[in-house]
Amino acid sequence: MVDLLFLRKNRPAEARESIVVEYARSFFPVLLIVFLIRAFLFEPFQIPSGSMIPTLRVGDFVLVNKFQWGLRLPLIHTPITQGSPVEAGDVMVFRYPKNPHVDYIKRVIGLPGDTIEVKGNALYINNKLVPQKFIRTFDYRPEGKGAEGMVIPTKEYEQELGGHKFHIIEFDTPEAQMNFGPYKVPPHSYFMMGDDRDNSNDSRFWGVVPERNIVGKAMFVWFSWNAEDWAIRWKQIGRSLDGVS
Repeated sequence: MVDLLFLRKNRPAEARESIVVEYARSFFPVLLIVFLIRAFLFEPFQIPSGSMIPTLRVGDFVLVNKFQWGLRLPLIHTPITQGSPVEAGDVMVFRYPKNPHVDYIKRVIGLPGDTIEVKGNALYINNKLVPQKFIRTFDYRPEGKGAEGMVIPTKEYEQELGGHKFHIIEFDTPEAQMNFGPYKVPPHSYFMMGDDRDNSNDSRFWGVVPERNIVGKAMFVWFSWNAEDWAIRWKQIGRSLDGVS
């Protein structure tokens, strides 16, 4: 063993370089496969804020399907295949229009050509009220930095949109009542809102998401970490984002 170590230490530089080259050749296919999967098929995404509560929590990790709505070239984001159409109610990861280097996650509310209006927090699409069912009233404690100790009276509803059923929350305070629109979604664009309707920076404030900014469709939660309690949220893991669960 000592002799082997001695020989390795005194191995010519050319031999050591050849070992590095061999390792590089071995790992390159693996790295290439990982790159191709992340670039074209699936990519993990961590939830940074509470704007999608109660569906998604701060610290959730979701798997994003990048090919369902069509493959795009990395970096330039040019479509190379035609995928299935985006549907109202889908949960989308996209590049924030005001800073494309930042990814956001919201729910698709309006499709191209739809007219969106909010009256006293009631959502209308093309002059039709989006149906929702009251679930409960509770004291909401916002998640994330700067929200420690806050308690807000809140109502939870089940809403149905585009065949999807999901839960939303709205603050039960007079100042939280909001009106918006009417606003017609332009071609090749999508109107986005968070499920935490009164705690979401979304299309009501900065406009629509162009089609070229789409990253992919969020499918399910594959891991969830509560940083405040230093614990795994087991009940959140495996949660589908295609409907109420």
